[in-house]
This record gives sequence, structure tokens and C-alpha cells, in this order.
Amino acid sequence: MIAWLFSLLAVLGVTMAYLLKIRLSGDNLNHVKLCLGLAFNAIFIISYMDIIENNKYPFLGYRPDIILDNPFIGWVAFVSIFLHSFACPVKWEVKFWLSKK
Repeated sequence: MIAWLFSLLAVLGVTMAYLLKIRLSGDNLNHVKLCLGLAFNAIFIISYMDIIENNKYPFLGYRPDIILDNPFIGWVAFVSIFLHSFACPVKWEVKFWLSKK
């Protein structure tokens, strides 16, 4: 149950990060938009690193039993760190994967 809930929240966070990247990217990218995108992703990356290194979960605190029972959570957090690190706004126009143009 916890592993599936964590996976669902991680997918939701990564999806929101990439939607924010699409929304903020473009020729009109400025420092405020860039910092907003970086801050959003940094919050998630720091949370995932805290889970992997210290077994500290947001809103749950220190819980080493969760990673021991569900090592899948550590791998999802590890992959999510890399996905969030590539979800930063860029100066060029970003399109959806399935768009025709």
C-alpha cells in the first residue's frame, strides 16, 4: 500500500514538474520563472534525497522500517531525482511529446 501510494505521488510530482516546464519555458523565460521552476523541483529532489539517505519522510518523520519493508520506494525516489533534475524551464519552446508540430 505504501509503495503504491509513494509511486503514485512520485509520478504526480514528476508530471506536475514537466507540465510546469512546458508552461514556463519559451522566449519569455526570466529569472522569476526560472527560480520558480528550480524551487519546485528542488523541494522534491531534497525530499527524495532525505528519504534515500536518512529515511526521513515528509509528514511521517524518521521511519527506517518503510525502506526495509519496501526497497522499491528507494528506487522510485532515485529515478525521480533524475526526472526532476531534467524538468527545469529552458529558453526554447517545449512541446508535448504527442503534439504534431
